[in-house]
Amino acid sequence: MKKYIYETETISFNAFMGRIKTDYLEIINEGGAEGWKFVCFVPREFKVKGVKGLELFFEKEIEA
Repeated sequence: MKKYIYETETISFNAFMGRIKTDYLEIINEGGAEGWKFVCFVPREFKVKGVKGLELFFEKEIEA
């Protein structure tokens, strides 16, 4: 049976400009270079005017 560990990376938005502060593709590629597989993203925090940030989820297979 395969076993996995999981890790998250938080990406925040610039509230004033409405832009992402970090390049998410750079984070995904860096994780991939370290053996992490990008799984999904979910909104981090909901505000009246939209989402405040994102959580990127990664997984890595480990020895059973």
